[in-house]
Amino acid sequence: MKEQDLRQIPLTAFFAALAVALPQLFHLLGLGAVFLPMFLPVTTGAMLLSWQFALALALIAPMTSWLLTGMPPLVPPVLPVVIAELIVIALGASYLRFHKQMNVWLTLLTVLLFDRLFLFLLVSFIAPLFGWEHPLFSLGIVASGLPGIALQIIAIPLVMRFVEEKYPQYYSPDLHT
Repeated sequence: MKEQDLRQIPLTAFFAALAVALPQLFHLLGLGAVFLPMFLPVTTGAMLLSWQFALALALIAPMTSWLLTGMPPLVPPVLPVVIAELIVIALGASYLRFHKQMNVWLTLLTVLLFDRLFLFLLVSFIAPLFGWEHPLFSLGIVASGLPGIALQIIAIPLVMRFVEEKYPQYYSPDLHT
């Protein structure tokens, strides 16, 4: 195993633990679906991890949270939707950041925009299966997460700047090429 892979294991575990713990604070206030707290550590982690570890993070975090807390719920199918979204975000962020050498802001805005489009299409397909056929249902689901998107746009670049300054060994895109 390469040294950079060994370095990514504890980083993946850290972001997975954060992705399980942080939503608990938001769920205490009933704001989990609005602020998307699991997305913060997964998106940030994906910008620091190779695609393989970013994918592992996107799978491990929601599954662990569900096993420990029952959140996100399995019925209605929030858990599978969250897993699908996190996979899209994690793979997109890791790919754009490390293989395309895209800056943090452009990576973040691209993956968040693509995620919202993906969510809209996914919910448009799944919602009628559960009897939710109103044409604005999918749009409402997408819009309900906009405060969380705003939080990510503010917080993630700040975290990435902190990592770049304090822990440059984890920041460099050259580590994963």
